[in-house]
Amino acid sequence: MANLRKLLTHGFLPYELPQPFHSTLYGEALTQTTSLLPAQLLPTTKGKYRSAEFSRHNLARVNRFRRVLGLPNPITYFHLSSEIVQNWSEIETFFHQNSLSVTHPMPVPEGIRAFGSKASPPDLPRLRALHRANGRYLLVTDIQQFYPSVYTHSLSWALHSKSVAKAKRNDQSLLGNRLDLCAQRCQSGQTRGLPIGPDTSRVLSEILLTSVDLELEKQLGGLKGFRSVDDYELTFRHRSDAETALRVLQSILSNFELQLSEEKTRILELPLPLEETWPLQLKNLQFSSAPSFQIRDLISYFSLAFELASKHPTDSVLRYAIARISSETFHSTTWPTYQDLLIQATLAEPGSLRYVLSELRKYQQEGRPIAQDQLQETLDQLILRHQPLGHGSEVAWAVWAAITLEIPLMKSSTDRLVEIDDPLIPLLALHAESKNLTPSGLEKSKWSSLMTTEDLWGQNWLLCYEANVKGWLPSAQAKDHVNADVCFSFLKSQGVSFYDAQASSTKNPKWKARFSFAQLVGYGI
Repeated sequence: MANLRKLLTHGFLPYELPQPFHSTLYGEALTQTTSLLPAQLLPTTKGKYRSAEFSRHNLARVNRFRRVLGLPNPITYFHLSSEIVQNWSEIETFFHQNSLSVTHPMPVPEGIRAFGSKASPPDLPRLRALHRANGRYLLVTDIQQFYPSVYTHSLSWALHSKSVAKAKRNDQSLLGNRLDLCAQRCQSGQTRGLPIGPDTSRVLSEILLTSVDLELEKQLGGLKGFRSVDDYELTFRHRSDAETALRVLQSILSNFELQLSEEKTRILELPLPLEETWPLQLKNLQFSSAPSFQIRDLISYFSLAFELASKHPTDSVLRYAIARISSETFHSTTWPTYQDLLIQATLAEPGSLRYVLSELRKYQQEGRPIAQDQLQETLDQLILRHQPLGHGSEVAWAVWAAITLEIPLMKSSTDRLVEIDDPLIPLLALHAESKNLTPSGLEKSKWSSLMTTEDLWGQNWLLCYEANVKGWLPSAQAKDHVNADVCFSFLKSQGVSFYDAQASSTKNPKWKARFSFAQLVGYGI
């Protein structure tokens, strides 16, 4: 059974964010003190569906690809989560009709997210072996810009059929209509797209694609293969059957106002590799326990990693390489070389900084010296290179690295922080200032102007709320803007914070790997 607290504490914020961003206190406050909730928060209150904007965070992926993550307003997210949990039995029954999906959300009480799934990327080679056994041709495809393209009205079409949904468009007794309304209210009433990152979007997207799968099975029958999120791998004995399936799938998706990605759609002749081969090359390299040989082994390992990253630009080679090596223990005489290689990996693939930082912090707490001047220059390079491009995650992780490693930010990079439009960076910059890591000063007038009650419901809600709770910025007007809002003042009165300023300690559980290194193969993160 889906659990509301888990959906709020572990399913609200995207997992890719730096360690201080969390929703533990938020989930506990809204589920421990139900009798104290203000009327505007109660699921039974008429007019509860106030619209709000969600914040957008620009995430680094491999080979310069980007993904825009969404941070919904915590009030509208609570309403959507409540609707899902209250109707989980109906939703789960719908999912169980579908045998094609291997990623339909399943509640995981002890997981790092609210929902897990039947299969994850490490399981896909086994599934491929199973479904390709008697096949001759493989249809591979995925949905173009899936999450941003979802039409929220189609949720009701998926659950109740298009004809019924259109005939009862305003009937709130239909679950699909209620989910549609909640989804719209999480994005200023917009009917196009779902925010990427929250676990609620996983549920809503799976509802839609379950309906697609059921119709595909109905029209074709006896399908062999699977769907993982929005990626299809279907096996056929004849090429003509694969071509027919492609036409049928395109037709079904068009009824939901979706389309396949032309560049990722292929019909291939089997057999084909079941998994990527480059991870095996990195796995097979062993490290000597003798200090005199460790430097040699490290250089060989990273030389191979850099070569493989060049050959496989769309895969997470360097992130995998660092995650895989994190279980090794290197001698103090090896540490300077290891640190140099980690810094080089950061500049080569900025998205690897979260894994590099974990290693740097681990060895720093063991008493190893950190190359502060070299790292300060590296962080400055990252900020100066990525701020003009609007690359929020590279800048955010660079500032978080400065905080964690206690490295002062250079004036050249500090001056750029206010210029990037991102929900995470203002709080990270204010935290750095509170730790005296912005010696040249921090320009805050733009952020201070956002400290209004109305901005609590806009795309800057995180800064607007958290900077008030932390005492980092004053309200733009005479009255306390958070106290003036009944919903957010309740969160504040319950001690809710979305930013843990003590998270730089590696004792914080969020420093544990969010993915095993095996799972980095296939996620493309």
